[in-house]
Amino acid sequence: MNKTELIDAIASKIELEKTKISLVVNALLDTVTESLTKHEPVTLIGFGTFKVRSRKARKGVNPQTGKEMTIPAANVPAISFGDSLKRSVATKKKEKNFLAPSESKGKGGKGGKGGKGGSAPKKGKK
Repeated sequence: MNKTELIDAIASKIELEKTKISLVVNALLDTVTESLTKHEPVTLIGFGTFKVRSRKARKGVNPQTGKEMTIPAANVPAISFGDSLKRSVATKKKEKNFLAPSESKGKGGKGGKGGKGGSAPKKGKK
């Protein structure tokens, strides 16, 4: 779900104009960003806590050259999800894919199923 779809979903749940919902969503995101910029955590009980984590400098390898390099220390945004959100996600049943098997093959994507090339020939059986 992207930001526009989120606004649409909220609009379908409450009777408020999408433009006003958009203002609220933008204000929420701006406020969280401002707080994190000041290294102040933002806690939404049951949902999670947005915070800043400090990463120490560390050694790494440049994937293009293979040379060892130092990755500098950095502050990165992070979220710790709340228990009620974790429980809610863990107990929801996955939606079934209602596409017929012939329609869902060859779509690629993650998971290694479908994709290009089909199956490899089996060895030893002719």
